[in-house]
Amino acid sequence: MKSHFFKSFLTAVCAVPFALSAGDYYSDSGKETSAKNYSFAEDYDSHRVDAHAPIGVMGDHTHEAGEWMVSYRYMNMNMDGHRNGTQSLTNHQVFHFGYSTAAQEMEMDMQMVGLMYAPSDWLTLTAMFNYVRMDMEMMSNPHAAHGGHGHGGHAAAPGSTFSHSSEGLGDITVGGLVKIYDRNRQRVHLNFGFVLPTAEVDHMEHGSFLPYGMQSGEGTFAFKPGITYLGQSDRFSWGAQATGLIHLEEENESGFRYGDGINLTSWVAYPLSDSLSISGRLNYSYQDQIEGHYNGPHGHSAPPHLQQNYGGDALEAGIGLNLLLGGGHRLAVEALFPVEQDAHGVGMERDYSIVAGWQKAF
Repeated sequence: MKSHFFKSFLTAVCAVPFALSAGDYYSDSGKETSAKNYSFAEDYDSHRVDAHAPIGVMGDHTHEAGEWMVSYRYMNMNMDGHRNGTQSLTNHQVFHFGYSTAAQEMEMDMQMVGLMYAPSDWLTLTAMFNYVRMDMEMMSNPHAAHGGHGHGGHAAAPGSTFSHSSEGLGDITVGGLVKIYDRNRQRVHLNFGFVLPTAEVDHMEHGSFLPYGMQSGEGTFAFKPGITYLGQSDRFSWGAQATGLIHLEEENESGFRYGDGINLTSWVAYPLSDSLSISGRLNYSYQDQIEGHYNGPHGHSAPPHLQQNYGGDALEAGIGLNLLLGGGHRLAVEALFPVEQDAHGVGMERDYSIVAGWQKAF
């Protein structure tokens, strides 16, 4: 984990609540310091348009006893070319590292369906299902005597481009949110989730495993702990969340497992009207390298074929909109763009990600 990324994020997180709520506390005399007739000692208003986090944040809010929520999210993520640590690489530089093939672009489309139910005011149960499709375009070294290939891989003509695709059901995550603090228009809850290995991790082409990153999910049991903080003032809302990913098995059925990781995020939201809010977010993520090794034929010709080229640090900035409709419906969209990246090995370079979603509480 790179300390300059971590320190930058923590500085932003710590500054947010103080900066946004400073003008909204009441004095000891009980007189308002805000233009609106609210008290900071009131309950957190979960019905405000800015009460939910940006749509890209999962497990951000709890529900009242007996309440249900169903949600749908669509995410599109694009990766463009390679980088070595913090430096972007050209195709020529990738080939100079000894690879005979370089990835040009990778696109992932994920559709997610979520369910939430609160049996009590302090516990909200959650479940998330997803379906994933991935496409990767690759190019072989135009100066190589032979095309790129590996154990069981197929040859490609020098300088030619070709593509890989995979799709399937992802891992199912079940868990809950446990509210531990709800006072002074602030809330804190614990997140816990368990990843169930329902995803396919044996996608192959031409008798060879596809690159590790093109499998549909983890393929192992994993634990996802976390903590979430929410706050409101008369004019803003804000929040922060820390989550982790801890794998509970050494390998999946294909012989490997993805690296453990953490995600830290912080956001602010401002209501433009009673039904529309805008948000800004910082998101820091870190993931270890892949452990293990494919237990069948697989390529070694391109960076995505090798475990040491996965994981690293990334700091992203996001902007989002949240639209509150009648009958408990919400529509939201968020776009995230990289600010800094530090990849393990010769990793793929993040370009952008977009999340759009619908939520319905009843």
